[in-house]
Amino acid sequence: MVRILLPLAIIATLLFAPIFGAEPTEVGGITKTNTVTGMDYVGDTINCWMGGEYSVSGDCAPQGGTKGLAVFAAAFVSAVAAALGFIGLLPVVGRITSAITMLAGVIVIAGIGFYILTSLGSDEGIGGIQWGAYLAGGGGLLTMISGLSGMRGR
Repeated sequence: MVRILLPLAIIATLLFAPIFGAEPTEVGGITKTNTVTGMDYVGDTINCWMGGEYSVSGDCAPQGGTKGLAVFAAAFVSAVAAALGFIGLLPVVGRITSAITMLAGVIVIAGIGFYILTSLGSDEGIGGIQWGAYLAGGGGLLTMISGLSGMRGR
């Protein structure tokens, strides 16, 4: 069950939690940091896929160049791992899905690591990286550990 819930939690974190923030602005007497979520990067791509157009180029391309592709890759492999986790509830195929879950965790860690490293070169630096990026990376680590544990038969 954990091999299903962790990838779903990663998707929710990537799409809806703030992963990068820029200079604060004041609106109506309230100062708020301008934040970017994964939905800002891959929202158009998800809308295309929901409409049946399975493409990551042209109008369906993730925004933000390679950062958007990293967020899309992390969300996509997490969705695949969660879907295969349901199949993995059958005792015959449990360890195969554990390997895919472990691979999904590695790809999420790599994607978030790439996102953080490329964001360090911005004007905001490490201060611009928000809690959602760290939470998604931690979820990727837990997903990888869950996949490794499942390969041991647990």
